[in-house]
Amino acid sequence: MPDSKAPLRVEALGPLRVYRGPSVVDLGPTKQRAVFAMLALQAGESVTVESLLDAVWGESAPTSARHLVHTYVARLRHILEPDRPRRTRKNVIASTPSGYRLLIDREQVDIVRFRQIVAYAKQHVSVGEHARAFDLFGQALRLWRDPLLSEMGALLPSSTTIDVLRRTWTDTSLDYVTIGLELGEGPAILVQAEQLAATEPMHEEAQARYLAVLEQTGQRAAAIEHFSRLRARLSDELGVEPGPRLSATYRQLLLGTGPPAADSVLITRAAAATRPPWRGPGPGLGDLVEREEDAKALVQILSVHRLLTVAGAPGCGKSALALHIAAALRDEFLGGVVVVDYAELTDPGDVAGRLRYVLGQSDETELVRVLGEQHILIVLDNMEHLVDSCAVVVNEIVRRCRHVSVIVTSREPLGLPDETVWRVSTLRVPGVDTWPGNSPSVQLFVRQAAQVSPGFRLEPENVDAVATICRQVDGLPLAVEMAAACLASDTLDGVVRRLSDPLELIQPARRGPPAHHRSLRAALRRSFECLTELERWCFVRLGGLPAQFTLGVAVQAWDSTLWSSIDVQRLLARLVDKSLLSVHHDTDESRYHMLWLVHRFAAELAAAEAR
Repeated sequence: MPDSKAPLRVEALGPLRVYRGPSVVDLGPTKQRAVFAMLALQAGESVTVESLLDAVWGESAPTSARHLVHTYVARLRHILEPDRPRRTRKNVIASTPSGYRLLIDREQVDIVRFRQIVAYAKQHVSVGEHARAFDLFGQALRLWRDPLLSEMGALLPSSTTIDVLRRTWTDTSLDYVTIGLELGEGPAILVQAEQLAATEPMHEEAQARYLAVLEQTGQRAAAIEHFSRLRARLSDELGVEPGPRLSATYRQLLLGTGPPAADSVLITRAAAATRPPWRGPGPGLGDLVEREEDAKALVQILSVHRLLTVAGAPGCGKSALALHIAAALRDEFLGGVVVVDYAELTDPGDVAGRLRYVLGQSDETELVRVLGEQHILIVLDNMEHLVDSCAVVVNEIVRRCRHVSVIVTSREPLGLPDETVWRVSTLRVPGVDTWPGNSPSVQLFVRQAAQVSPGFRLEPENVDAVATICRQVDGLPLAVEMAAACLASDTLDGVVRRLSDPLELIQPARRGPPAHHRSLRAALRRSFECLTELERWCFVRLGGLPAQFTLGVAVQAWDSTLWSSIDVQRLLARLVDKSLLSVHHDTDESRYHMLWLVHRFAAELAAAEAR
């Protein structure tokens, strides 16, 4: 007898199998298995009853289909939790307001594991670690037992997720084979390349890669013969000749010089005309500084969750990080990436309209109908002044558009139930006893300084001044970049002197960024204007306290005011939410910290109020 308490494991990348320990669990008749298959495809996410009806029956759903879904779920619960009383069998398949959610440990679902490993592999590719990426792509592909997902497709003939998964297998196989060719691993990738070519007979890149693998493994004659058969098939079935990529590979084989080398790793989709589109502002030029761990974590989060808010202090680099992640994940979304910058939008009622416009929809069609079943990544940038309106729009998208993922950048989270929040910190500043050149904030300063003052380098004569600037501004990326930009018209010592009044004097000419990033004061003023009246009053009072203080100090300062009856801790928590404070909870008392520039701004407001 199988152990009813053993953990469950789901295999869906091939024939659907559920294991309890080493034993296979019988899921019952076909339609019942189909209901479970749909829940497994979106493990951990709520699947509406309407989605189940559409995926299992499509347009031929019987009038009793909704009742049948509930019956199948009840039977599956009995199968998966046989030892529990009937009304408490909700630990594996939980009920949600609109449907059901599969609660099996996501690590035990092969689809989820596959997506996670592929995300890790792409991160290693992005930093040039091709050997590690090759191993991870291979590990991910070994989870598949049927690239066509024949049984899953038969169970769920109307599910678009099946087509997306099949495309992901193709893309991952292309990535794996491409890197394998670059690393000279022809024998190791031969079986995968052959399976890819057989599965995708009309895919030019897949066929070109297979010819390259045959050539690398010493089978040039077989490669030439394969090309001849493929050309005949294209002519007979489609009436076309092989495309330019495949023809170029063949010509190189005939010349005996081998297939053309890949221009870069993952040339497959990057060079293909069918690469998913990018609409809206693109990612910035150049690499990010000290954001590798953030990037890896965010890619992993988006492989599991569909709503991510990147939050943080003004000028900490939220937008740059979000756009970098979107670029890294572009090929994972068949509908591509859509970026909407809301920095200059003032009408909260036009949040959905601006997104519709970038999507190419000029009329008033409901946004969720415009998105429909598109597999798309949306980036809503600079939303801190439109949080309430943004939350309404995003909640509707995430709830009703199951293939849409959303990244929001804001100084304040949206506060939605399905939201994952990632707080972006400032860059590390140089320590007192370490070489400043290893500090990310110093590296950013030097890179920006070289743009406005070509030839600028970190040298023993200037290292102390650069380190002082970076420490003084707490490693805030916007402030570091602005300070470096001042070198266009000042000396390094002059920039150090400007720190005596940074909000007034660190103000280089900036025309490209949004208006609120053209000066440090403008960036901070924007955050202040997003506060409620009571929050503004609190923020100004903090200008009279030290930049670091305890809850007790704040409470004591409040006691002598007309506002002594307010909940100080709750009000400070609101400023933490809005990225104007950070907090560390000691065992004895909460300790708060305000960035030096933020504190300086609060102190200016307090002084102006006192006059």
